[in-house]
Amino acid sequence: MEKSDYLFRSENLSMLFSGVPVIEDFTCNIQSRALGLLGPNGSGKTTLIKLMLGLLQPTSGTIELNIPGEDLRVITDQPNLPEEMTIDQWVETIEELHGPPTRNIDIQTNFGLDGEWKIKNLSAGQKRKAALLLAFYGRPKLIILDEPTNFLDIVSREYILNLLKEHMDYTGAKLLIASHRIEEIRMFCDDVLILKEGQVLATVSLSDQIPQLYAMRVDDEGKMMAELDNEQVFYFLQTTYQGNILKMEASDAVFNAAAKFIIDGGRIFEFEAVDELQRAIEDLLQ
Repeated sequence: MEKSDYLFRSENLSMLFSGVPVIEDFTCNIQSRALGLLGPNGSGKTTLIKLMLGLLQPTSGTIELNIPGEDLRVITDQPNLPEEMTIDQWVETIEELHGPPTRNIDIQTNFGLDGEWKIKNLSAGQKRKAALLLAFYGRPKLIILDEPTNFLDIVSREYILNLLKEHMDYTGAKLLIASHRIEEIRMFCDDVLILKEGQVLATVSLSDQIPQLYAMRVDDEGKMMAELDNEQVFYFLQTTYQGNILKMEASDAVFNAAAKFIIDGGRIFEFEAVDELQRAIEDLLQ
């Protein structure tokens, strides 16, 4: 295989801490332009990133990242920032290392970071913004983001996510993002590795997602199930913390049944399409 064919690859990769496997016998060959690592805390997302960066040495097996260090921008889940520097000094350091801003945008001002502030005096959210400045300088070929919006308030989070999305589209850089937020994965990624206890539970492509099931919450499950029976639609009833949810095959006949249900006085409170990613996440939670 030519070196340009993959983003990273691993073979029989395992990582143990105090004898407990965090990554276990992980073999893959990832060729995605924008890859998401999705899973709960402790699933191995951060450990996998540290292994591919060489920050940890595996207990066994190999892992290889196909992008040289000078072409990376890495924002970890707990960035190690120069605490004694001011924001202005930090920006000057970034420029010395990576070059001028990629675009003609005053990121520092847009992030609300005063140049005279010392990093050690910043809040957790402000430190996250200071770390994210790294992504917007020079011409990176790969940007790695580990829980990029941790500690950000909802307004800052939405603004920064949209800015990052514009930036990725502008630069054409590849992306690897680890997150427990499904909406961030959907926003950025073409492909997703869903991790659980150090193993890949599923690999999902988001490039052409089609519904696998429909999910519906109604005021009268019995009446709705009768309509589905009349339309010969396969379904099952699932009990969740939110109440009962009807799940059914993704068939056009569902809409016929729903229309008759409403005409007969029924009420539909929720209706959504369940794609491969959503189903994999449900499997993760079981």
